[in-house]
Amino acid sequence: MRLKIVRVPISTPTLLPHTTTNCYLIGNNQESILIDAGFDQPNTIIDLEKAIKENGLAKPKTIILTHSHPDHAPGVRQLVDWNPTVYCHPLEKQATLDAIYPFSNLSLLNDGDIFSVAGEDISIIHAPGHTAGQLNIYIPSEKILLAGDNIVAEGTSWIGPPDGDMSDYIDTLNRLRKLDLTKIGPGHGGWVTKPFEQIEFVINRRLYRENQITELLKSYKRLTSIELTNIIYEKLPHPSVFEVAKRTTEAHLIKLLNEGFVTHEDSYYSLKG
Repeated sequence: MRLKIVRVPISTPTLLPHTTTNCYLIGNNQESILIDAGFDQPNTIIDLEKAIKENGLAKPKTIILTHSHPDHAPGVRQLVDWNPTVYCHPLEKQATLDAIYPFSNLSLLNDGDIFSVAGEDISIIHAPGHTAGQLNIYIPSEKILLAGDNIVAEGTSWIGPPDGDMSDYIDTLNRLRKLDLTKIGPGHGGWVTKPFEQIEFVINRRLYRENQITELLKSYKRLTSIELTNIIYEKLPHPSVFEVAKRTTEAHLIKLLNEGFVTHEDSYYSLKG
């Protein structure tokens, strides 16, 4: 039976405009794995087992978590009856153990590791940016990337401290766009059927924000991250998004600090020189 890749959107308390988090089933009627486990709530296992049955898939014994955030990892607690082995990147180990506690059957994956599922190889990519230990999954035979929160279907992901790093994120996006792709399975939203356009859109958005920050610092001389965020993000989908917008601004500022373009003193940022 040919390999199937099934997107299963699970209702989660995630950030607007998204209201669901994607889990992905990969396999056939003999063997399958699950990518991400959603939120810790009863509908997680209900929706997943419904998708398993409808698609004639074997029940997964392996769960690979792209990262440890509350809308992607804690759903493992709902799936303990599967007796799965859960995998994450070493940099995400403690955060993942905390997210799935008391479940503890955890193993580690590194960049370049290969899984074999239903006779097909699946490549593991360490793709930091959204978090330090973010994993992406590439299925060469299908030319499909499962991108976790590095790519979302609508808009862009937030990148910021304490987990995220903007320099790493840009490097990751540049690496991902070198893959042979037909589509991307994002962390949130529908399949991305123009993968390279979406990756370029995200890179350009991040570079646009960086230029916007330097221009604002040139005009205002000195600004806090909160002041910058208020100016940049005049229209947010909901006030709850402000905190992650601020963290994304701070991630850009950290990148500019590390590159020597800005200085930081008493909560204020200024252009250097």
